[in-house]
Amino acid sequence: MGTRLFGICLVLALFLALAAATSEGAPERLHLVLLHTNDVHGQAQPRQATWMSDEDPPLIGGLPRIAAYVKRVRAEHQGAGKGVLVVDGGDWFQGTPEGLVDRGRGYLKALAAVGYDALCVGNHELDYGTAHLSSLIEDCGLPAVCANVRLSEGGPRVGWAKPWRIIQVAGLRVAMVGLLTCVTPSITHADARELFFQEPAAALAEAREALQGKVDLIVPVTHLGVVGDRRLAKLDGELDLIVGGHSHTYLKRGVHQGETFIVQAGSKASAVGRVDLWFDAETRELVEYEYEMINLLAAHEPEDGNAEVDRLCAALVERSAAELDTVVGELLAPLSRSNDRYRSSPAGNLICDVMRSHFDADIALQNRGGIRTDLPMGAVTRRDLFEILPFGNNLVLLEISGAVLTDCIRLAVEGRAHSGLEVSGLEIVYSEDTSGAGALVGLAIDGEAIRPDAVLRLATNSFLAGGADGYPQLGELKRLAEDPLPLREILEAHLRKEGQVMPRHENRYTASKP
Repeated sequence: MGTRLFGICLVLALFLALAAATSEGAPERLHLVLLHTNDVHGQAQPRQATWMSDEDPPLIGGLPRIAAYVKRVRAEHQGAGKGVLVVDGGDWFQGTPEGLVDRGRGYLKALAAVGYDALCVGNHELDYGTAHLSSLIEDCGLPAVCANVRLSEGGPRVGWAKPWRIIQVAGLRVAMVGLLTCVTPSITHADARELFFQEPAAALAEAREALQGKVDLIVPVTHLGVVGDRRLAKLDGELDLIVGGHSHTYLKRGVHQGETFIVQAGSKASAVGRVDLWFDAETRELVEYEYEMINLLAAHEPEDGNAEVDRLCAALVERSAAELDTVVGELLAPLSRSNDRYRSSPAGNLICDVMRSHFDADIALQNRGGIRTDLPMGAVTRRDLFEILPFGNNLVLLEISGAVLTDCIRLAVEGRAHSGLEVSGLEIVYSEDTSGAGALVGLAIDGEAIRPDAVLRLATNSFLAGGADGYPQLGELKRLAEDPLPLREILEAHLRKEGQVMPRHENRYTASKP
């Protein structure tokens, strides 16, 4: 009897111990860490954070620092009920000399080595056409996502990206749905105008229906900009989180739209956003979250980085450095841009004057959005020219009527196009009412009003010549000539010839007198 009682007690003790161990091994909450970047634009090395200090700017960012931080967080956050997801909101390679090596292929191999779980396609991924993008994604093994781009309205989705990716992590099934801005056809390669861009909210609704019962969490990873993300959150109404890109917005603490938390991490690989999310282990409901923006300064860089990313980025830097650090001329004053649609800039004036002179054209037009940075007074290198004109647009000579030209300038003055225009050879007179609405009053060359039936020679870049940036009428014009060299190389030739250049600060837009 005593032996039997002892056996029963032993079994009971073992059962209780096992139950306790099981209870301890099953967490009450699941902890997911989501790391996010966006608009890295080919940043392979740190750059000066001039916005932090003018006198002694620290070095910040670069893909190797992103990779090192991702590696560290993944190493720290392992175990039952824990896991890490890493996503990016688009515009991967365009914008630096290193990013453009082999038209992005070298940089995207490094990006793949970081270990992203999902990469939303951005508008600049299409800059060299859809066939090139397809080969990049396949060759580099990128987990690209894009749910709202189809071959035609009502047709199948494009084949070069999955609409979403489902990852099992931290005991959760997470779907990351890619959404790309519908303005893409007007701001990238002409190939994009052959595709159908579905409204993001409609595409997300279709994704939600397809994923119902298959996942615990849906996270849109978008290239819509903060305004687009807010609109998406309003229209959907059920999202916990949106990870964004496109507008280069540094949301230090994130923003809320209703119950939806929206995040974005600036641009140029300067920071990584970190969202810690806790879910109830039984219901899979989100119960708590915290957010932190990690500025990738030297102090935050772990000694033990990602060796493969370090190697690939170092090779890109070495390959481009010798050629790009060559001095090609000197600026006798700063070369600045303008975002004011009624004010010409020294950078815009110089670029347009060079284009007009190159083809001996009557006029020249340059979209303001294509001028990407300011240059200080002093020596100018090829690297500087890549920074100010990173896109591979070449120079085109078009034949344009006075009527069509007037329509284009009116779009710019009224702010109805995607980008304003810098000009050469034109005198523009505008009016502006108290609400800020603009109107075109007059358009002239050398003081003589342009007649609707006038026939003019227009020099512009191949991007505008394709009807992009909100000026579709330019894409329908007769092409008289085309120079295959990128516009930045034509600008380089001008700087080499002149040696020293004094930027012109004249404003080619004049307000009408009451």
